[in-house]
Formats: sequence, C-alpha cells, structure tokens
Amino acid sequence: MQGMERATKVGGRLITALFIFAVSLFCTILTGVGALVLWLAARIGSLVTAAVVVCIFFAMLATVSYLLSIRETIARFRDELETVYEMADHFRSGYRWFRRQFGWLIGLKE
Repeated sequence: MQGMERATKVGGRLITALFIFAVSLFCTILTGVGALVLWLAARIGSLVTAAVVVCIFFAMLATVSYLLSIRETIARFRDELETVYEMADHFRSGYRWFRRQFGWLIGLKE
C-alpha cells in the first residue's frame, strides 16, 4: 500500500505544481498586456485608445489563429468524407455484384 500512497502523493504534487504554473502564467500574461496598454497609452496619450488598439490586435490574432486551425480541420474532414464516399461506392459495387451473382437465390430481381 505504500507504493499506492506514494504515487498518490506524487500525483498530488504534480497537479499542485501544474496549477501554480498555470496561475503564474495567467498573471504574467495579464501583467504583460497591462504593461503593453500603459506603454501604448504613454505613446498615444489616451488610455482608452490604447486599450482599444490592444483589444483589436488580440481579437485579430485570435481570429487569424482560429481560421488557420479551422482550415486544417476542414481539410481533414474533407479527406475523411472522401474516404466515406469511396467506401460507400465499394459497398454499392459489391452489393450489385452479389445481386447479379446470387440474387436469384434470395429472390432479388435485377
């Protein structure tokens, strides 16, 4: 049982470390964006305009990354759909062959 307790303890430490890392990363990103807004506000002279500019930048960045990721997903979906159509065509040809060869046994008419 000591091995199980030790594994649980190590797993708990790992989860705690990952949680602290995630929170720290979030705070770092938030602080960086805040500093970017303040720096831009000092350059432009308006805090509201700087916040809007940074917001638009990140919105465009999110949109571009979304569109790039969805393009790959759509291409993969298209490939999978082509595979489904090919399999359906093979099934249809096999059914037609079976019907021609053995249809008379089970009463299928051409």
